Amino acid sequence: MKLKTILLILLILFCTGCIKYRELNSLSIISSITISKNDNKYNITMQEIIPTKKEDGISYIYKYRESSNEDLEKAFKKITNHSPKTIYLNKVQNVIVTENNKDEIIKEFIKYYKNQKSFNKNASLVIAKNDLKKVLKVNSNYQYIDSILKDKKIKLIDTKDKKKIKVPTIKISNKELIFTRYYNIAI
Repeated sequence: MKLKTILLILLILFCTGCIKYRELNSLSIISSITISKNDNKYNITMQEIIPTKKEDGISYIYKYRESSNEDLEKAFKKITNHSPKTIYLNKVQNVIVTENNKDEIIKEFIKYYKNQKSFNKNASLVIAKNDLKKVLKVNSNYQYIDSILKDKKIKLIDTKDKKKIKVPTIKISNKELIFTRYYNIAI
């Protein structure tokens, strides 16, 4: 009887091990997200990183998914619902927000971010002074902003207390991203 119970428990453990398994080809791995607001609409661009195998190693190409809506959460859902692949946000390195309307955008994003379990909890929040599409193209190496900010980057943390955080600001100069300053914002 004990042997049957042990075998049953082992069988259950082995059978449930692959439930969350997903084929890599079925995922849209997002490395960076930009958010801006124009004409009362949130505009979101997600940078999908696509690794391609070559003889000398792996190279990366990028695909961009865009959406807009009056509600930030609905703009995110629009991309998720219209994607042929599953949007995978666990690898997001940077959330880049435009300098225009930054207070409102960051406040809405933090509210959205707190409710997301699948979002990378180590993503950096950055304010950009330039056109967000240019920033994404310069940041095509998905670690680039992180290497500029080094120890200065501020991680998005799930906070329940209202407090001020410092958000780094960057700009493009001569096709390079340059850290400019911090901007304090209350969450």
